[in-house]
Amino acid sequence: MNRRLRSERGIHMTYEQIIISTLDSFGVSRSYTGYDYVVHGLLLIIEDRERLDCITKSLYLDIASHFHTSWNCVEKNMRTVVTSVWESHNTELLDLIFNKSRRDRKPTNKEFMKYMYDYILYAGSRIQSSGKNISVLCPISNRYCESLMLFYVRLSRILE
Repeated sequence: MNRRLRSERGIHMTYEQIIISTLDSFGVSRSYTGYDYVVHGLLLIIEDRERLDCITKSLYLDIASHFHTSWNCVEKNMRTVVTSVWESHNTELLDLIFNKSRRDRKPTNKEFMKYMYDYILYAGSRIQSSGKNISVLCPISNRYCESLMLFYVRLSRILE
């Protein structure tokens, strides 16, 4: 799948930039080893959705191979990122992506990657199809979302 997205203004955006901006919005430290694992893992899932179905036998091994480490290390460091996101104070974005208000436990790595994958594709398609007039409707409630609007504005400024 082509990672490049184009808006009507000619801004080039990649899925990687959306992933990084989303993690940054949660305040995840880029110094976490798992940060790069999550970014790379989501890009791999975007290329081949089936990797998500076999996270231990496929995704962890592919990430480990890329970063020259073990799959156990990948799993553990990704869990650190999941914990950091889950403990984030960006409650609106947590609710938007993970529906946190209806969950009483932190997602597993697989659940986290699935929710992030769905959100990244949704955000990418909305930006790609919307151009200047970026929609700020929540994909869950289908209502206006201030957090999503601020996220898109911040993302477009970064890319200008």
